[in-house]
Amino acid sequence: MFKGNSSASFKCSKVEADVIKVVEEQLCNMGNVSVSSSGSINVTGSKFSGFGYETSIEGRVNNRDGYFSVDIEFEARPATAGWLIAICFFPLGLAVMILPNNAKGDMQRKAEQALQEIKFVLAEK
Repeated sequence: MFKGNSSASFKCSKVEADVIKVVEEQLCNMGNVSVSSSGSINVTGSKFSGFGYETSIEGRVNNRDGYFSVDIEFEARPATAGWLIAICFFPLGLAVMILPNNAKGDMQRKAEQALQEIKFVLAEK
């Protein structure tokens, strides 16, 4: 329901395995990060989940001849409990929808910070 994405591109002479390691290190502030050898990013145990909503964070590392791009997509969506509160206590219950919207904003800020750090560490000047 509340979706967003962030991305960064840079030129780097390091091998893809080193880039993936830096990506995992810099994204650890968003949860437990795993990056597959194909470049697929998955963040579990997100620090952004809360009562009444669920979050998901995924992404991808792409390499084209030394030009890397890191894309992160995130979503915060009301869970069943959130919808029940919103419906049963309408119109005041709609305030519960503020929580996933705030989580989306937090994920956006953390993702952009992490991508800036990745770019700073790996980009060639």
